[in-house]
Amino acid sequence: MKYIAYYRVSTNEQGKSGLGLESQKESVRKYITNTNGELINEFTDIASGKKDNRINLNKAILEALKHSAILVVKKLDRLSRSGFKIAVKLEELGVKYIESDSPNDNELLKNIKLAIAKDEREKISERTKSALKVLKAKGVKLGNPNNLTNEGRLKGAKAMKVKADLNPNNKRAKMIAKTFKTNGYTLQRIADELNSNGFKTARGNEFNPIQVSRLLK
Repeated sequence: MKYIAYYRVSTNEQGKSGLGLESQKESVRKYITNTNGELINEFTDIASGKKDNRINLNKAILEALKHSAILVVKKLDRLSRSGFKIAVKLEELGVKYIESDSPNDNELLKNIKLAIAKDEREKISERTKSALKVLKAKGVKLGNPNNLTNEGRLKGAKAMKVKADLNPNNKRAKMIAKTFKTNGYTLQRIADELNSNGFKTARGNEFNPIQVSRLLK
């Protein structure tokens, strides 16, 4: 059996560091090896989970059509946030797709998983809106990264730490991070929210889970 692998990581930082990506590859490749299958090609998209414009997903689908191969992902939510739409598209094209973690699922189970994933995304969105509403009511400024203070890099680790502690951008980011943490968000989810709202680290970079952990401390 021939397979086309597709992976997705949700932010540029994940793509650069490999967070989540290696786990996906390990699961997919292990499944293909165990079934004595042939891995024709692999495609990866690095994009926000809120965006469904994934160039490499389209390439993966075309490759699957070209080789009469099965499109395989670690989890169905890697395909699209609007899972049903992509499922219908694949069905219309005649492209079979499976999860490497649950390769024996029938169509009913796949649809149930897609429905649960969609429901969870909607709940996360509502929790995010509620948390941001509370922060805005407290006077916390959100949004435009041009309004955030970043005085540049200072020499020495001690100087950088002092700068980070005094940086008003970090103070606001810390308040937001604590609120999200209280609402049960993971470190990665908090980093995604800070980045999407224009916050930067003291060095002017996007937040990742490690930096969020340091921020909370």
